[in-house]
Amino acid sequence: MDISRLVNPRSIAVVGATERPGSYAHTTLLNLIRNGYTGTVIGVHPTRQEVLSFRCVPSIGDLSEPVDVVVIATPADSVPRYLSEARQLGCGGAVVYAAGFAEIGDHGAQDALVAAAGDLPVIGPNGNGYVSVPARAAVWGDAARLPETPGPIALITQSGNIGVVLLAHRQGLGLHSIFSVGNSAVVDAAALIDALATTGGVRVIGAYLENDGDGGRLTAALATCARNDVRVVVLKAGRSERGLAAGAAHTAAVAGDQRVFEALIQEAGGILVREPAELIETSRALAIGRRDARGAAVITCSGGDATLAADLADDAGAKLADFGTPTLQALAGLLPKTATATNPLDHTNLVWADTEAVAAICETIARDPAVGHLLYVQDLPPGLPAAPRAEWDATRAGGIAGGVRAQLQTLLVSSMPGQEPDDAVGGLLSALKAVAALQRPAPDPARLLQIAEYANRATAKLGTQYLAEHSAKEFLRAAGISVPKSQVAANCAAAVSAAVEIGFPVAVKVSATGLIHKSDIGALALNLATADEVHYASEQLLGIAALPENPKLLIEAMVDPGVEIFVAAHHLGIVPCVVIGIGGIWAEMLSDVAVIPLPADINRVVLEIGHLRGAALLIGDRGQQAYAIDQLARLVVRAANLLIDEHLTMIELNPVIVDGSTAMAVDAVICR
Repeated sequence: MDISRLVNPRSIAVVGATERPGSYAHTTLLNLIRNGYTGTVIGVHPTRQEVLSFRCVPSIGDLSEPVDVVVIATPADSVPRYLSEARQLGCGGAVVYAAGFAEIGDHGAQDALVAAAGDLPVIGPNGNGYVSVPARAAVWGDAARLPETPGPIALITQSGNIGVVLLAHRQGLGLHSIFSVGNSAVVDAAALIDALATTGGVRVIGAYLENDGDGGRLTAALATCARNDVRVVVLKAGRSERGLAAGAAHTAAVAGDQRVFEALIQEAGGILVREPAELIETSRALAIGRRDARGAAVITCSGGDATLAADLADDAGAKLADFGTPTLQALAGLLPKTATATNPLDHTNLVWADTEAVAAICETIARDPAVGHLLYVQDLPPGLPAAPRAEWDATRAGGIAGGVRAQLQTLLVSSMPGQEPDDAVGGLLSALKAVAALQRPAPDPARLLQIAEYANRATAKLGTQYLAEHSAKEFLRAAGISVPKSQVAANCAAAVSAAVEIGFPVAVKVSATGLIHKSDIGALALNLATADEVHYASEQLLGIAALPENPKLLIEAMVDPGVEIFVAAHHLGIVPCVVIGIGGIWAEMLSDVAVIPLPADINRVVLEIGHLRGAALLIGDRGQQAYAIDQLARLVVRAANLLIDEHLTMIELNPVIVDGSTAMAVDAVICR
């Protein structure tokens, strides 16, 4: 969808133009005046000739030519008519402030809005509008003051109030634009991300999202970002309803929709944050930094900041550089005797306000071959008298100059909110998260487009039918996934015959459509060593009162001990994925899982298994047995392919037993 006329409007019409203070229409007109918008502004009102010195016309149809933006600041029931008129006239887009649509359950009203809009880009309804700093266009329902110059950061928010605070934070420093999408009836976050990724001047897109949206379209938009090296930061709030469909199995708890969403953003090279200030500050850091796999150097005049930086770098996954011998030798001649040449480095207050001394230290560090990112940490307390302020400025200037001399831009960082120098990133964690992202390889657009394709192939409607375990294992066996040797029996005598043929010891389980948690009702018996034990257990199992209709008995060979692994492939999140975790029945408690958006190949699965905290159990560290990771990876990929090829909702294999040569699915839940 083309939003170029919204981003750079030359003309704006405000429907419902009024001089009533506090109204969205009045506030929008004031915003355009206060922020120096130089394009044409026209009011639309059936009786007014003029509002705030702007000419008015009775209706959209009375405009002499199509405008780039139509702002509709009238009640909900009038919106479809105005949108239809704007579309027919050929206007560039619209903003709808009104509430009273899907957010209150009136989906009919929202459907009427969408139908009236057609191919007209609409921001809203139930939002705050948008601002474009390059165009000085504050099409915004609350009082807004734009920064003097545009920056490289475009923000998208599904909360109007979050948009207000983001715009006000540090006077909008670094902002290019903000879009408050409200209900996203026509233009949603995916459409905006895709469009802004190719908008001149945008280098970072930050998004506050409350729902997942369309996985295929969002992933394709992230591919556009990757193709244009536009960096992404996301604050995701809430959880979608889709994850609830897996509540009957462990999958929802182990890797529900939120974790799948996070895995997708990480696949796209994006950064996940937890609060609005971190959203904008991490975006600022990303806009300044450059991609470089080398380590970071952190320099400060505080032992506390240096210690915190080391801890937070570990939290953020940022790699700190190890200084080489020439750097350490040079620093020995530059640092005060009380300073220790470490990274992070506290240069101490003995060089405070000495611009040249600080610059020489920073330049030396920035020239180290192991350093790809230079961070200088300094807060600036507000209200300093002139003389102390000059000392703070002189110290900080040295940090900047050192990077300039070494041709490595210094990333200024403040550790305390509210004490940021103008060009500094607020928050060590925000800065180090950005550094960590820039140290990793750039995301692969082709891989993201593959994920988008799989998301588009996913079943539109989630199934809720859970297969009987014996039927589930027939699916697995046909797909080349190892399962225990087994037979199905209808009665006790048949169960005994099956056990004899399979060979003792055996497990006997009740198998029936919809029966998932057998252990909850005692519907299984393990390690049965004789025919009498099998007969007695079968009799007891078939007598359980809570069994579903038409139960059968599944007799299986017991599997030798090994490492228990949790494997699940599902469509329950924003994109189809496969999940691998250590612990089998303990996977939920241990929370040691890898989530891979599909498709997944064997090499990728092996890589992610290696990232698990419990990977040492499989690898065979410290002289222990090495297990069949390659066979486990093949099983994972086959389960993922089965999910897609058979249009299943979920496959849960818990546990998969891995030994030195095989990986076998001992229990299986399939939902279709």
